[in-house]
Amino acid sequence: MDDRLDFLSQDAVKAFIKENQNADPSQLILNPPSGFKEHIKEISSQILARQKAKGKLDSWSGNFDLIMPPPLSIEQASSEATCAYKQQLVSGKTLIDLTGGMGVDCLALSQSFNHTIYVEQQKNLCDLFAQNSNVLGREIDIVHNSAEAFLNDYHGELEETFIYLDPARRDDHKNKVFRIEDCSPDVAELLPKLAEKASKVLIKFSPILDITSIVEAISQTSEVHIVSVKNDCKEILVYIDFSVVKNPSIRCVNLESNQPDYRFDFESEKKQVSSYSNPKTYIYEPNSSVMKAGAFKKVGVEFGLEKLEENTHLYTSDDAISSFPGRTFRVVSADVKKEISKYAPGGKINVITRNYPLSAPELKKKWKLKDGGDYFLIAFRNLHSKPQMVIAERVGHSK
Repeated sequence: MDDRLDFLSQDAVKAFIKENQNADPSQLILNPPSGFKEHIKEISSQILARQKAKGKLDSWSGNFDLIMPPPLSIEQASSEATCAYKQQLVSGKTLIDLTGGMGVDCLALSQSFNHTIYVEQQKNLCDLFAQNSNVLGREIDIVHNSAEAFLNDYHGELEETFIYLDPARRDDHKNKVFRIEDCSPDVAELLPKLAEKASKVLIKFSPILDITSIVEAISQTSEVHIVSVKNDCKEILVYIDFSVVKNPSIRCVNLESNQPDYRFDFESEKKQVSSYSNPKTYIYEPNSSVMKAGAFKKVGVEFGLEKLEENTHLYTSDDAISSFPGRTFRVVSADVKKEISKYAPGGKINVITRNYPLSAPELKKKWKLKDGGDYFLIAFRNLHSKPQMVIAERVGHSK
């Protein structure tokens, strides 16, 4: 164990972190206690990391025997909700996590396998994972190596090996269009080697990546899972089964909501023909996973809905559809100028804009509105591509 891990593992240090778990880390740095003055930045980083983990990695933030990675790593790590979802997708004899990192995914996915190998090219992360996996009582082989070098030397049983990767964005591509080749390791380049070593692969990508470009670059893709939590898109998961070659299915998931999953494929999306209408009794807004997937025609046709305009990805009908994968609103007024004061007392109303000349913040500023209340001001381009607004109320409480 290195000196840093040895220090943070001391009972007195763990007790101090626990006692000050809700303290302001910056204030601790400015006014450090005499006993920990020399290491106060390290301690403050641990406290900040735990604060960022609350609500996301509660089993980590509440376990003071674990040593936290840097706060930025916590921000970029999978949540317990998305880890649990990924765990449902994988199983087998041997799991290889080629991009181990802080190990959140590795620890979760390993529960579905008999044997797990954690691979990481940064020695300090290997040491940290060794410490934490020992605390958790998990037996996982740790290999300090690059993904590429490890694969060259690995000779396990093909049909019993499952590989997981979470490629990181290279620092020299921060200000450029984000593509999978801008990640390390480069999955497209690594694919032939992956196919030699494993029967199945799961890859986690950032939600800012374009899904069609992923599928084009990874032709062996079997499934794409777009995972949101409470309507906030978190991950794109690419599942590869090298024994299956097909038009990949797209699964849109909104965890911690009561919305159903939505499945489609790009070929069926291309064949759909949307119908259009001005707002009827109900307006439907797809959740963030469906929007990210680009199922703009299929979702409307499948649920018997009409779009408000080709590029306005809102839908309408006279009937309430409870199984729609998103939010449902009932229109209460189309005369916004006359009735805004009735539905927005004190200027409080929730604002949604879709394909509208002004963004939601700009519209709120223009009309002197602020978020709140029970009603929604929905602004969009209508059937005739003209700006329009309606006031609506939520139907149900799905997020």
